[in-house]
Amino acid sequence: MDATANPFGLFGQLDAWQSMLDRHAELFSEMVPGSSVGFVARSGSGIMPGKHAAGLKSAQGVGQMLSWEITPDNSGMRAGFRGYSGFEDTQVDLLFVAEDEALQAMRDALAGDALSIIKRQIRKGSIMFYVMKTKYQLQDAGYEEFLDTLGLAFLGACR
Repeated sequence: MDATANPFGLFGQLDAWQSMLDRHAELFSEMVPGSSVGFVARSGSGIMPGKHAAGLKSAQGVGQMLSWEITPDNSGMRAGFRGYSGFEDTQVDLLFVAEDEALQAMRDALAGDALSIIKRQIRKGSIMFYVMKTKYQLQDAGYEEFLDTLGLAFLGACR
């Protein structure tokens, strides 16, 4: 099997994700090393839409997570695959939980503007968005431009 292929087929080819991230490198330039986001399929996440926050901590899943992480040497955002075993074990700053049709739309847009598709899927409700760090931790890590690009007003205008 190709080392860059996702064995579960949910996310497609790793090199296509990396090319998309490289095209948008400036968007991630303010992020600090170790900053990371993850994408998981809702079907394997153990997370149900509308789940109460207390129930999220116990949500157990199984499968694969697509991760984007700023490298320790700060040479940019890198795509990778990790195992996913549940909400509490993600070790990412932001977690996106996507319906199958949203994953398909993201894969289809990798050669184009996948970030706009992700933004649309969030607005549509096909991608749920979980913040694993505080507002101040995200600000300090340089997430503002990334979140603004996705239309997420998490950091807000008031500081």
